[in-house]
Parts: sequence; C-alpha cells; structure tokens
Amino acid sequence: MAKVILFATVALLLSLAPGANAALIASFSQNPSATPTVFATDNGTTTNIAVNSASTSITTGASGVIPNAFFSLAASSVGIATQIGSQIIERFNGNFCFTSAIGCGGTNYLSGIFTDAAFGANGGPGLTVNVNNPPDTLTLTSGVLPANILQPPSTFNISFADLVPLLHINGTTIGGFTADFAGNISSSVAAKEPAALALLGLGVIGLGFIRYKHKPTPYNYA
Repeated sequence: MAKVILFATVALLLSLAPGANAALIASFSQNPSATPTVFATDNGTTTNIAVNSASTSITTGASGVIPNAFFSLAASSVGIATQIGSQIIERFNGNFCFTSAIGCGGTNYLSGIFTDAAFGANGGPGLTVNVNNPPDTLTLTSGVLPANILQPPSTFNISFADLVPLLHINGTTIGGFTADFAGNISSSVAAKEPAALALLGLGVIGLGFIRYKHKPTPYNYA
C-alpha cells in the first residue's frame, strides 16, 4: 500500500511540475505620450490591432535598457469574440518587432510571429494579449539575443490599458478602441530543474520509507 501511495504522489507532482524552466528575456513599455499608441478598428466581424513604430523602452538581458526602440504590432482577430461570465475572449494572429528604426528597420532587438488569446473584462479599461507556446504559436527572432534562449516554451504578453471606449463586443468581434501598452517576453533557458530534483529526493525518501516498513521483524525466542 505504501508503494502505491508513493507512486501516486510522485505521478501527481510530476503532472504539476513545469516541463522546462523559463526566464524573462525582455520587458517593455511605451515612452510617455500625450496620445494613445494602440489603435484597434473593427467592422463587426473582424478586429485589427495596430501599433505603428511607437517610441518604446525595452530591457533585454543582452543589451540592457534600450530607451528609444521602436515597437510595431499588427494583429487580426480569428473566429468570434466570446463572453464567459464577465470576461471577453477572442483569438488573434499577428506579428511584432522591436527595432532601432521605424517600420521594423535597423537592428532587430526582438521580433515574433504569434497566435494568441486576448481577454479582458467586459466594460473594463484593459485588454491582455497572452501567448503561450505551447499550445499557442510563437516564433521569436533577434539580432542581439542568442537563438538558444528564443526556443519554446516561450511567452509573449502585452497589456493594453486605458481603453477608449471601454472593452465591448461589436457584432461578433471586439469593438475598436485606442489604448496604451506594456508587456514582457520570456523563453526557455538551459538550467537545472529544481522541481525535478525535489521529486527525485521525494522518491529516494519514499523508497527508504518503504524499505523500512517492510524490514523483517526479528523473532523473539525468549
């Protein structure tokens, strides 16, 4: 019985443990601006979100703080917007780039192609685009970051704030809005697995416990 309990516990912990370590490789936010930098338009069935060479501060492990990069994003909705409880969810396909010149020109600090899910509270001032590869698609490239840290599992998260008008559905898609942005990107990094080491230690302890429980008891001839 003890062996069954041990194996069941280890199996549960393995199912909860992450498959690989990931680390933050870039964080970003738009530089102060008197006007919105995010523009979303819709026709009742499709929503297009665009950021056109917005002045951005980006921090990467390789280049440190880059105070005056240019960020561009283009994303289009696929399928329909769905409201679950108070949350609106819709999928998007798109691409983005952080570069040293407008129009995705100059040095490619970091760029990507993605499919994602965008979600936010109906009637709220924010919308979050969240890409997790897997199961979503995210392909990262860079002229300054090594390729080995751009592999999946990876994430791209960008938050749109101060939506005008507030988040809503128009027809079957998210309604148009203007907003500001900030976000972060993480990806796989070669590192030891603390969770795996902990599980190994648990297994060793458990096996020792089983061996102790099943140690024959000396017969008392007295």
